[in-house]
Amino acid sequence: MNGFAGGLGWWLAILGSLAPIFTVLIAAIGVVLALRTLKLRSKVDIAGQWWVRVQYAMDRCLSPDLTEQNVGITMLDYLQGQSEPPEQLDEEQREAWLRAHRNSWRVQPEDLALIHEVVKELALGKSAKLAAAGIRAEHEHDREYDTLLRQAKLVQKLEAKLGIAQDPEISRILAQD
Repeated sequence: MNGFAGGLGWWLAILGSLAPIFTVLIAAIGVVLALRTLKLRSKVDIAGQWWVRVQYAMDRCLSPDLTEQNVGITMLDYLQGQSEPPEQLDEEQREAWLRAHRNSWRVQPEDLALIHEVVKELALGKSAKLAAAGIRAEHEHDREYDTLLRQAKLVQKLEAKLGIAQDPEISRILAQD
């Protein structure tokens, strides 16, 4: 029994001498986990705010007021490309932007598909409404026609981005421009 207790005491002495090292190691692991959680939480918050903005923009698109509809389309156009570098950057600036944002939240294809479907339905509905009223898509009805063109152009941009075949009705609307 004496040998067992002596061996246990020896192990306890070793563990006691290593306790400060284990404390620092466990603290470091805790800091790393906390930073990763903070980074993930930040991405989740950004995605949540993006969806709040998309919902607000879609509400504007559904407004009976043409100015509000144009604001909504402009917002959706901006939001759909938010995770992409600005177009006016040269190649070096573009690479720097991509490096700086490599871990940032990105707009997902499913999100773009949802925006595409909503805006496409709005454009097709507006086109049908104008046709049913006997109003030709010309510049004599600038505000209504301008809104329709904005919607159709955004649909076309999203179709290209998603790799979807262009809707013939949307192409017809844009061909009238």
